[in-house]
Amino acid sequence: MSKSIAVRYKNFIRKWKTFVFCGMMFFLKTHLILASGEPFPIGAKSWGIGNATTAIADRNSIFSNPAGLGFLKENFVSTSYHARYTIAGLQTLSLSGNYNTKFTNIGLGIERFGDKLYNEQKLGLAIGKNMNRVSLGLKVSYFQAAIENFASKNTLLTEFGVMTKLSSKLQMGFHAYNLTGAKLFASQHIPTVLRLGLSFTPSKQILLVAEAEKDIELPTLIKAGLEYQIVKHFYLRTGLTSKLNNAHFGFGFHSKQFIFDYALSSHSALGFSNHLSISYQIGKSNAQ
Repeated sequence: MSKSIAVRYKNFIRKWKTFVFCGMMFFLKTHLILASGEPFPIGAKSWGIGNATTAIADRNSIFSNPAGLGFLKENFVSTSYHARYTIAGLQTLSLSGNYNTKFTNIGLGIERFGDKLYNEQKLGLAIGKNMNRVSLGLKVSYFQAAIENFASKNTLLTEFGVMTKLSSKLQMGFHAYNLTGAKLFASQHIPTVLRLGLSFTPSKQILLVAEAEKDIELPTLIKAGLEYQIVKHFYLRTGLTSKLNNAHFGFGFHSKQFIFDYALSSHSALGFSNHLSISYQIGKSNAQ
């Protein structure tokens, strides 16, 4: 009799766990919370200008377009914190750095999303090679997603990028995410995303950016942003994203070798998100 009760108890626990898991997955997918390996933009500067960063070579290129590493003359160490919609468990933390050598520029980026219930980790190694006016970039990331006391899955993600200087004021960038079609679960594809963008600096004080983003299973997304250096070392930013009804605002401050960036983004249905980044510029490279 006791064995029968034990078996029933185990079956009940197994069914309950399955029910909770399925309900959680449905809830997360319905509210677009489960990231599923999608390329989440890293860096408060990126969020300040609407995440139109494919054609920008800066401290966040390790996340936005590895080709940008090839144009960097400085070495950076950066960390970012993203709190989405003020909902517990939707925070993203990142740490990154780049190092320039005589042959190629190297970048390392770490990301963590979620909490104990559901979390994602991503560790990526990228290289960027500058060939005069053109730079090529490649990134390979180890990606892991885990659900507490239920499952843990991992895979490799690949990214490829190109960035070219069309003139002294105009740059073009292309970035492809997950071209190999990696999967996390058998029934759950990681998005393949293609991005094409432009950056234009009509003066030292103004940066204009625009970008088209295409998830192969979703409509094309158009993004645009503006950065204005209002006074020396202080920048104001804004940006817009089509279809998602997103608005972006932010500012940046450079203090000697430290760089502070903050951005606030809004979603018409989900509310506000806060983004904070701190970077340290190690110095200029003598390799280039």
